[in-house]
Amino acid sequence: MFFAQSWCLCCTTFAVLFCGLFVGSHAMTVNTDTNALPFPWDKIRLPETVKPQHYDLLIHPNLTSLTFTGVVQILIEVEQDTRAIILHSKNLQISKAQLLGSRHPQDLQTSEFEAYEQIALFSDGFTFEKGNHVVHLEFYANLSDSFHGFYKGRYTTNSGEVRMMASTQFEPTHARAAFPCFDEPAFKANFTIRVRRESRHISISNMPKLRTVEMADGLLEDQFDTTVKMSTYLVAFIISDLQSISKKSQHGVEISVYTVPEKISQAEYALNTAVTLLDFYDDYFDIPYPLPKHDLAAIPDFQSGAMENWGLSTYRESGLLFDPEKSSSSDKLGITKVIAHELAHQWFGNLVTMQWWNDLWLNEGFAKFMEYVSVNITHPELQVDDYFLEKCFTAMSVDSLTSSHPISTPVENPAEISEMFDDVSYRKGACILNMLRDFLTPEAFKYGIIHYLKTHSYQNTVNAHLWESLTNICTSDELDSGRLKLDGFCSKSRAESPASKWFMEDSVDVQAIMDTWTLQEGFPLITVEVKGQEVTLKQERFLREANSSKTSNFLWQVPLTYITSHSSAVQRFLLKSEKDVLYLPKKVDWIKFNVDLRGYYIVHYKSGGWDALINQLQQNHSVFSSNDRASLIHDIFQLVSIEKIPLDKALNLSLYLSKESEIMPVTQGFNELVPLYKLMEKRNMEELENQLKGHLVKLFKTLIDRQSWSDDGSVSERMLRNYLLLFACIRRYPSCISTATRLFQQWKESDGKMWLPTDVSLVVYTEGARTDEGWDFLLEKYKRSVSPSEKWIIKAALSYSPLAHKLQWLLERTIEGEIIKTQDLPSLVISVSKNPKGFKLAWDFLKTSLLALNLILKLVHEGFWENIALCNTNQNALNIYMHYQSNVQKATQPSSRMAMTHTSGHLIRALL
Repeated sequence: MFFAQSWCLCCTTFAVLFCGLFVGSHAMTVNTDTNALPFPWDKIRLPETVKPQHYDLLIHPNLTSLTFTGVVQILIEVEQDTRAIILHSKNLQISKAQLLGSRHPQDLQTSEFEAYEQIALFSDGFTFEKGNHVVHLEFYANLSDSFHGFYKGRYTTNSGEVRMMASTQFEPTHARAAFPCFDEPAFKANFTIRVRRESRHISISNMPKLRTVEMADGLLEDQFDTTVKMSTYLVAFIISDLQSISKKSQHGVEISVYTVPEKISQAEYALNTAVTLLDFYDDYFDIPYPLPKHDLAAIPDFQSGAMENWGLSTYRESGLLFDPEKSSSSDKLGITKVIAHELAHQWFGNLVTMQWWNDLWLNEGFAKFMEYVSVNITHPELQVDDYFLEKCFTAMSVDSLTSSHPISTPVENPAEISEMFDDVSYRKGACILNMLRDFLTPEAFKYGIIHYLKTHSYQNTVNAHLWESLTNICTSDELDSGRLKLDGFCSKSRAESPASKWFMEDSVDVQAIMDTWTLQEGFPLITVEVKGQEVTLKQERFLREANSSKTSNFLWQVPLTYITSHSSAVQRFLLKSEKDVLYLPKKVDWIKFNVDLRGYYIVHYKSGGWDALINQLQQNHSVFSSNDRASLIHDIFQLVSIEKIPLDKALNLSLYLSKESEIMPVTQGFNELVPLYKLMEKRNMEELENQLKGHLVKLFKTLIDRQSWSDDGSVSERMLRNYLLLFACIRRYPSCISTATRLFQQWKESDGKMWLPTDVSLVVYTEGARTDEGWDFLLEKYKRSVSPSEKWIIKAALSYSPLAHKLQWLLERTIEGEIIKTQDLPSLVISVSKNPKGFKLAWDFLKTSLLALNLILKLVHEGFWENIALCNTNQNALNIYMHYQSNVQKATQPSSRMAMTHTSGHLIRALL
């Protein structure tokens, strides 16, 4: 599943926080009959002695009544005699349960334990004996009102007609809401799916359609081929009037992109991109994609960023559709990465699946990491490597809190599982994989993951399986290593391998190293002190909040990389202890660790170390790569936040930015400096605020003045242009204001028909949204637009407006979901909260709107609380904190307390 800032997947029901979950209770009966027997199972995980082998599933949705019926026959293997079969079911009414045999079906009784979302199948005096059995279940339910399970959706055509559809989102624990099943990732099985529908609709599922049969009542039944062995959360089916375009990959896979009819012209880029990326993965992993087809469907109502259902991946429209006339370079980069992420899952997650959700990162960390590996090779023009380190910075911001968790964390119930879909699983997971790849060398890492995938295909794994594969690349007899030997990799001596630079006589113990990164939370702060040729190294946990119990007893094996003033050749040192010393061949003016941010750690340079680096940046910053410059900016300001470095030293370093032109150092500079003036802005410190705003404009003036109002240049140059011009106009830089105002007026006079360069359209719209007339005009264009990219840009511009009454209207209309979809509420509230005219509106809105409060946990991962608190005076922020903290105390579920503590941690930092 693709997780992005505006597409957060978390617990969505506020009742989870305030009422707790019944799963912590061992109350066993749910039947209202006082004579009902106890439920025959008292654990939230299903018994391992009954395993599904095959599902024969019939689904019939009614898009008029918004209900569905279904029939499922499950072939199960009973490994030891049992009196009851336990499986999952949620909000389903079971109308018939039978055990099918060679003679006559035997009726079964059902008992439900709602708290655990389980049902039991049994018959008085009957034992399910060891061997294979087939259970038959008939059921019905309403299509879900949420974005999970089997849910209803709708869209409006250009003519104003509202059309209904039904689609699925089963990850992590929602297949049980569509059909009774063994809804845990380790219970893999084959699925044969049939869908009944009206003739005005189509249906698609994981596998190709074999045939369509006309039923006696005039309905049509689509019968799909049987799937490969897979987990329930990967099952998918959609009933709609979507249209598609198709193309075959070089390896013969039929690839199709589905959209609502009026947007089919925006599907071509996604189709071509999917073909290119699927072929890349097929070759890179040396494992053929195992299905005959893969569909990519743009769903109008979709909460997550995207979902990797095997053979039928699903997406938000803005994550898949590209309009060449209206989509920006940023849109193209984002769409390409989302597709790369979901297609990587076809191997990491689908072919090889984590045993349980505690190791979700094996799915999501790898998919996030492979986004960058694949796109860097298949689409070099997108310069995707420029953006990887930002993911690590984001992960660190979460991982530096006491409320962080290890990448591999024990979880049990659905609430805890949902909370695993966060920046730690996705972004930290990707960052430590990148560090491991650099440690082992890209060649060794690639062969190791091929070994892992081939060895565990159609199976479930834990962390240790990956570490074994990466350690025993050339010694395993389970893998056909002919290709590896042909490449010559396994014939190289260890001494000749680049990885040997990490150690002397030691052998590589990948598990020992990586357990320190996956089984404990946080990351290290490496303190460096140079005295002559001696470099003293010390590690400790980097933590924003003072808590000695959370910093002691943390130790990592850290693959350090460094360059010096005398050599740009990357040197390596594996730090295994709290303190160590390395020796340089000669004295140096400066030393820079964590080259290109290949490692997941922050560095502090003592005894003049920072002064030497600052001096070098000011004299000739190009000595360092753009990533190294960005990481220096990031690290020094993080050290300011924990009072290791005075603010004036960090500001002194930032002065070199007046000569900077690369996107990552510039944007990182903004990321660190803008919050300083926003803090003053929201606390009515007008004189200091204006001084700092003026300083920032002056710092970047030369770069701003060089920007053209066009779509010229590389992707990074175009994205930087949008960033700089938007900053300049919002900060009321005269030349930017005049150009943006002129372009908006011309565009408005043409009734929106004049073409605007896509990479500056947000700047132009934002300037236009400063007046009531311009804001209203943009809203009308938003309503009529069929381009998801254009709608996103207009929505952003509307939320940046200084018109408070318009911001209030926008928030209220999003709750209704008629003009702006409710799924966009979290990102909209965040956007408004960043607006100096909207921060209090956003907070008041959440306090008074129960529906908005239901989405509060989504906002935790998206920096909302930081914006709310930073936007207020100390007293107001304190009131917010106390209001929220009172709810933390009411949360009885440990997982909910963890998420809310994480939220309050943001607030505490903002109050400091």
